[in-house]
Amino acid sequence: MGGGQVMARYLSPEWFFEAGAVPGESAGPGLSLEQVVEGAPGGRVVYRVVVAGGAPRIVWPVCDGSPPADLRLTCDWPTAVAIAKGELSVQTALVAGRLRVSGDIRRLPADGEGLGGVDPVPAAVRQATTYEND
Repeated sequence: MGGGQVMARYLSPEWFFEAGAVPGESAGPGLSLEQVVEGAPGGRVVYRVVVAGGAPRIVWPVCDGSPPADLRLTCDWPTAVAIAKGELSVQTALVAGRLRVSGDIRRLPADGEGLGGVDPVPAAVRQATTYEND
């Protein structure tokens, strides 16, 4: 993205395209994290981040009938935006009750290092993202 291009709004179809999301199921080896964002512009958004072999990828849309994700993270739009912008940590959101986790938490790496720094969004997309609620 660059020049005079319009910035994609966070979690919009255009944003998922720019972020390199792949459609389909997320079954197979690796860890699948489903993110549910309630109250996003345009309604509820559901996508997955699949981490396999140290390489994360975004899966969107999640197909009906897909196997359940290992973990599901649910939050509202303001919380998702604050986390994405780096204004709120996942840990703080969890403690404050703004982020809820369900699923098989035993699938998380014991030392937490397996998810540290996992960011499937290219830096250029993250920098060009807009977070407007319209």
